[in-house]
Formats: sequence, C-alpha cells, structure tokens
Amino acid sequence: MIPSVAKQRMDWFEARLEAAYLVSLALEGAREAMIEEEVARQLFSTANILGVTVNRNNMRMLILAPEIDPHGPPRMHRVSLDDRMPPTLIANAWGTVFSTGDDLIQVTGAPRFAADHKVDIIVSQGALRRDLMIYARNILALSLVISSLTAALVYWALNRIIVRPVKRLTTDMAAFEADPDREELIHTPSDRKDEIGAAERSLAAMQRGIHDLLSERRRLAALGAGISKISHDLRNILASAQLMSDRLAKSEDPRVRKLSPRLISALDRAIALSRDTLAFGGMESRKLNKSPVDLHALAEEVFDDTAAMGIESKNLITEGFLVWADRTQFYRSLFNLVRNAVDAMVPPDGIDGEDAARMLGAVSVNAIANNGDVIITIADTGPGIPDHALDVLFEPFKGSQKPGGSGLGVAISAEIVRAHGGEIILARSDASGAEFMITLPGAALG
Repeated sequence: MIPSVAKQRMDWFEARLEAAYLVSLALEGAREAMIEEEVARQLFSTANILGVTVNRNNMRMLILAPEIDPHGPPRMHRVSLDDRMPPTLIANAWGTVFSTGDDLIQVTGAPRFAADHKVDIIVSQGALRRDLMIYARNILALSLVISSLTAALVYWALNRIIVRPVKRLTTDMAAFEADPDREELIHTPSDRKDEIGAAERSLAAMQRGIHDLLSERRRLAALGAGISKISHDLRNILASAQLMSDRLAKSEDPRVRKLSPRLISALDRAIALSRDTLAFGGMESRKLNKSPVDLHALAEEVFDDTAAMGIESKNLITEGFLVWADRTQFYRSLFNLVRNAVDAMVPPDGIDGEDAARMLGAVSVNAIANNGDVIITIADTGPGIPDHALDVLFEPFKGSQKPGGSGLGVAISAEIVRAHGGEIILARSDASGAEFMITLPGAALG
C-alpha cells in the first residue's frame, strides 16, 4: 500500500500533464480545428488543472493562467517528474495524504510523445489529496480482502497439513495411554515423508514396543505368581526326595550306591533351579548399601562356597584391595559368575573315580585399578561359550548351556553390576575358556 500510493501520485501528475499538453495543442491548431477557449477551460477544470504553461523551442507560452487570490496567495509546492527517487516519492506522497489546507502544486515534466517540450501545470493539493485518499482507501480494502483470503487459505492449509495430524497424534496418544493393552489403539502411521510422518512412525513403533512389553510383563507376572504358589510344595517335595536320597546313599546294595550320586546331582540341579528362579523374581531396584569391601577376601569366600573336586581356584587379587560397593550384592554377582565357570567344567553326571584323579580346569579372579576405576576379570579354562548363545548370554532363562540350568546366573550378575553403575562384558570365549570383565567406574579405594 505505501509504495502504491506514491505511484498513484506520479500517475495522477502524468495524466494531467498529458491532458494539459493535448488541450494546448488543440488551442494552437488551425482555426477550423481549434477548440473554443471556454471548452478548454472546462477540460482543464474537469482535470483539476488551474494553470498551464508550455515551453516549446525555448519559447514559454501561457496557456491557462491560474486564478489566484491577490490578497492571500496560497503556498506553492514544486514537483519535477524527473525526480523519481523512491524514498522521495514515498515521503512526498504520504506528506500530501496527511497534509491540510489547499496549497498549490507546480508540476514540471515532458509529455510522453514530445520529450523536447516542457509543460508546467498548477494543480490543487486538496484535489490531489482527495484522489489519493480514495485510492488509499480502495487499496486498503483490497488488501484486507486479499489478506483475509490468504489467511483463510493459510489456516485451511495449516489445519489440514499440521493441526489435524497433530490432533490425531494427540488423541491416539491419550487413548493408548488410557488403555495400552488394546492393540487396536496403536497409531496407524500415514505415508507422509516429512517430520510429522516420521513422528507418526516413531509413535507407532513406541506404542507397539510398549504393548509387547506389557504383554510380556503380564506373562512374567503370571509366571511369577504361579511360581510363588508352588514354591512351598516344591520345596517340601525336594526336601523329602533329599532325605530319601541320603538313605539310598547309605544302602549296602552296590547298584543303589552307584545310582545315588546321579539322583543327588539331579536333586541339586532342581533345587538350584528353584532357588535361582525365585531369587531373580524377587529382585527389586533398591538403594545399594555401599561400603569399603576387601575384594580379595570376598573372592576367597566365593571360592569356598563354589568349591568343586577337580577345579582349581586362583585368587589373583592383591590382599587388601578395597573397592566401594555393596558387599552382599557384589558377592552374589561374583558367586554366580564363578559357579557358572565351575559348572561349565564339571561333567553333567558329576565327578566319578576317573575324573577325581585329575584336574578338570581352573577358575581365576583378578582385579586392577585403572585411573580410579576397578576392572575385575573372571576367567576359566572350560570349553568356552557356544556362538549361538552369545546373543542371549545376558538374558534371563536363555543363557544357560548346561542341562538343568536356569540361565539366570549371568543375568543376575549383570543386573547387580549395572546397579553399581558398572558394565559387564564377555571379553573372551574360545576353546581355551571364557573370560568375563567387570568395570566399576570410580570404585577404587587406595
């Protein structure tokens, strides 16, 4: 609107300059073609032209003299159509719009088809102001109409492209939050390739993951409830079986004495499976009771509790090596790893006379301090871990490779290490044995 008013002012001047030049030519034509002076004055009046002077061939001709009050001639403003600097044109145009009174404006310029001629016209500032006000009002109205239509189109486009999909996302999120068990409430993403499409696909994937996780947790909860209900009866049955096995072991019948170790081994595996399952199901996130722990002494206790015939225990940790940890929980972690290593080297049917005469393998535990961190290694000389078990090694109920095993030992150890802010990895697994490495950040003392 601002520059268009300036252009309208110039067009207004140019139109009257052309009209004045044409009327001046008609007045100077042949007698039979010349118009009457009264008609010329009416034409000038219609065009709001108060005075006209034509400069042709260095001759200045007065065509129409302005009627000026001799007692109080109005102020005269001069405008040259050759001055077309945009800032000047805009400033003068809006100065005219906001002006008061009825001053005179002298406009000088060359007609379009007579560039060698100069025409001076005198017009009324009031007439120019009225025309500019009408033009500005029309432009403003047109601008408002265009702006309204544009705003409506933008609103429609934004509502269709952004607002509606976002509302749909919000509605689906709220519905899924209220009932995440219903699979039909999972958001169905569109084929959009923009950010909203990416958000829809991410939401659908997240909702699918949450739904599957909740389904798995329900199954695990049902399993845990079932285990808790049968645990008492299972323990009574196993206790009775152990008493019977002890009596069978004292039997004088050589065949019974030969079979009793296998029966005892099977019962021990059943008891271990029950104990590990219940222990893992009862694990809860709680605040660790950390204190300085003598890691060498802790490893000695673990070796004493996991001692097996034919398995050599090597405690390579320096005496008095202190770490900052929860002693009870960290004992469980080391115990599970060492016991798994021992079980990997002991035959499934136990130790017979031939195995007892030789060493079956060794388990070693070592620890070093590295820039305030503690790195603990548990290595064995067993057969290693099969390749197909590596991907599920730290997953509960999946990592066991020994018949009757629960697959919970390494999973429990990993949970305890992570609770300490550490990390456990399988550093080595080949025909010479397996090695686990535990890293405890900032746990070294002294």
